[in-house]
Amino acid sequence: MSSPLYERIGDYARRNRISFAMPGHKGGAGLKKDLLSLDVTELDGTEDLHHGGEYVTEARRLLSRLYGSGDSYILTGGSTAAVQSMICGAVAPGGLLLASADCHQSVVNACAVMGIRIRFIPTLFDKDFCIPRGVSSVAEYITDDTDAVMLVSPNYYGICSDIKTAARECHARHIPLLVDEAHGAHFAASALFPETAVKYADAVCHSAHKTLNALTGAAYLHINGALIDTQRTRAALSVFQSSSPSYVIASSADTAREDIEDARAWEENYARCAVLRKNLSELGADMPDNDDMTRVVFGLPRIGMTGFELNAALSERGIDTEMADLYSVVTIITPSNTQDEVDALRFAVADIAVGTEKKPPLPHIDAPPICGKTLDPSAAFFAEREQVKLSDASGRVSCVNVAPYPPGIPIITIGETVTDEKLDYIKHILGYGGAVTGVDNGEITVTGTKK
Repeated sequence: MSSPLYERIGDYARRNRISFAMPGHKGGAGLKKDLLSLDVTELDGTEDLHHGGEYVTEARRLLSRLYGSGDSYILTGGSTAAVQSMICGAVAPGGLLLASADCHQSVVNACAVMGIRIRFIPTLFDKDFCIPRGVSSVAEYITDDTDAVMLVSPNYYGICSDIKTAARECHARHIPLLVDEAHGAHFAASALFPETAVKYADAVCHSAHKTLNALTGAAYLHINGALIDTQRTRAALSVFQSSSPSYVIASSADTAREDIEDARAWEENYARCAVLRKNLSELGADMPDNDDMTRVVFGLPRIGMTGFELNAALSERGIDTEMADLYSVVTIITPSNTQDEVDALRFAVADIAVGTEKKPPLPHIDAPPICGKTLDPSAAFFAEREQVKLSDASGRVSCVNVAPYPPGIPIITIGETVTDEKLDYIKHILGYGGAVTGVDNGEITVTGTKK
């Protein structure tokens, strides 16, 4: 008899690797130790997370107080469920969502299944690292048929958009601003971090498990004001989540909120990350500017090492990073990481930088332009489909999101016509060892009719 998944994950856990990846509790170091005993169902003594009594209501009140929202919810289906629910509460079928080009594929997927049109806002771009730098203004992109605006802040690289300005511009047109702040749940811990988007936006989601001491799937949704349909949003939470939510995950979301009410651990972690950045710079690492000190992004492109190669070299030394791209790796450092672990990262980078044979600097690759047209992802999602080779996909309409994962930002969106430029970019990522979802054995799924 065999339990292959259990055995595989168990084997990984027993290696005692150093994690600078999700979840924020780092192998259970930051978790309450009795969580497994809390795996119960909805009983008279446990309440119902979707229709909470005294204790669920109090947990939500404390969550709302911490982040400063009008109302807050604990979720067990991750930020994906929150994104789906906030979009459902702001845009009806046939409506138009204006979204930043660096939005997560869950935004596009939500539009596809709910019959919502989508158009993208170009993001600022860091050409040296080939990463998005967020959005500074949305006013010029809002049209009379725009029903809501969706931004990501911070993005996977710890870079924030100008949420205060975007909110002012949206509210001047009586349009709700939705923010995917999945990677910024810890911003409420201290004034050292950027302001949380909850202060300005109409709906904001957090993935508690990304940076806090919460189990994977733990998330928060915050609602403000009257521009989003609260009743429909609450109904959507029941639609997009299991009717049997995990109390283990929900309880970890509750205790994670309690943890960050004490700022000291996060402020100490902030200072520790500032020192690490200085150390990495002295070792010759290149780092893009970002807004979250604890999201340490770095690479060694000057010695010709890709982020994929750097990630592999760190992995060989027992260190896991959150993600890699062509130029850099992303690390998530939380209070549940120890100083010894941070030191081990620094020593490993020093060893790699000195011991790696220097190659020509990495080539500069421009990301392909975003689609500027209004898309109907629903039509493509439900269309007849076929798989074709990447070399035969140009001019066809994609039925899937094609995205490097992580971070899950689509290069090609459901409903978008595939171009040679985007195919070349995908082939380039694959050629350097990157992983791209939506591409299966060199093939992509497209609608059955040539455009």
